[in-house]
Amino acid sequence: MAWEQRKLGDEAEIFAGGDIDKDRVLESGKYPILANALTNDGVVGYYDDSFRIEAPAVTVTGRGDVGHAQARKISFTPVVRLLAVKSKHDVDFLGATINNHTVLVESTGVPQLTAPQLGNYKIKFPTLAEEKKIGELLVGLDVTITLHQRKQSHKKEMKLC
Repeated sequence: MAWEQRKLGDEAEIFAGGDIDKDRVLESGKYPILANALTNDGVVGYYDDSFRIEAPAVTVTGRGDVGHAQARKISFTPVVRLLAVKSKHDVDFLGATINNHTVLVESTGVPQLTAPQLGNYKIKFPTLAEEKKIGELLVGLDVTITLHQRKQSHKKEMKLC
């Protein structure tokens, strides 16, 4: 079956992060609170009893270093400039597809990506079964790359000793 190009906004709900209840934020817990950051997997704290976005979903950075997508398989709460994408599509496939999309920043100053702009992304979708297979392949490649990077880092450390 041929891949079909559609707007992401027609295929998914896109949510912008909001404020958090700072009095309830924990250092560890069940549901991560995710910010618009690439460090520490975006985690800035946890809630034990609530979340805003039910997994699976994809998060996309919306300010600064914009357009970085990540599949999320644990329910979470996005903060302020982090966008969350919920759809019927495979999150691993969707995250990789968004990451391969050219981000066109329309603002001056600090780059921003808004929910409407993300919704206008045109994405080619295969069947859901193909998406799942592609997503699994991409996750497997990510795991392999991470293992090789760790192995390389370990070898570099051994040479320095």
